[in-house]
Amino acid sequence: MGEPEIDTISFTLVYQGDEIPVQTYRNQYISLMSLISDTLQIPDFGLCCGMGSCGTCVVEIGGMRGLACEISVDASLANTRILIP
Repeated sequence: MGEPEIDTISFTLVYQGDEIPVQTYRNQYISLMSLISDTLQIPDFGLCCGMGSCGTCVVEIGGMRGLACEISVDASLANTRILIP
């Protein structure tokens, strides 16, 4: 039996030194990129519209860099700090 899924997901976005608390729901956003684009007005962020080919949506989670368009908004993000360089 797997772990129960969390319906409410809370984490923190960090952009230009500002910490923005986020509370969302599982499956509310198709990707972390769409959540960030909806939450913050960041010039040139996510210009490729989620295709993963341009690198305009780079984020850092736990010291690991990745593309926000390839990251699902699910329980794995709960209680994390997501740095937007």
